[in-house]
Amino acid sequence: MDNKLSDLTVKEARSGLQTSRFSVRELTAACLERIKKTDGSLHAFLTVDSAGALRSAAEKDKELQGRQADLFSRCPLFGIPLALKDLFTTEDLRTTAGSKIIEDYQPPFDATVVRKLKDAGAIIIGKTNEDAWGHGSSGENSDYFPTKNPYDL
Repeated sequence: MDNKLSDLTVKEARSGLQTSRFSVRELTAACLERIKKTDGSLHAFLTVDSAGALRSAAEKDKELQGRQADLFSRCPLFGIPLALKDLFTTEDLRTTAGSKIIEDYQPPFDATVVRKLKDAGAIIIGKTNEDAWGHGSSGENSDYFPTKNPYDL
């Protein structure tokens, strides 16, 4: 499939899914491949949930086969892969808040914003780096590693 699927805007991705130009799995896999290729130098992600994202994508593709007429109106982010800052709790997905103090924490619940994104049809592909406990804005003070600017490493 098109290796530029990871470059699509949300609007373009949604349109492509609605018109069956590509599957949710193809879109998700393209985003995960982009992370795999670039994150070694960027250090943008603390956790990537490839297995969970691809499992969710397969479920979404099955829903699309049923062609529910109002699927995209009920779920405006249906099949759209996205990443969350690591400060939002995600059920059974590592949440560190950029701090090694809780580096192995796997919350038993989703934050309200995460639940709303999932209810809107979004697929969570991972958690992005941040300054420890959100104290900062540049990503340079994470307990793990500084995040680099993709336009100027």
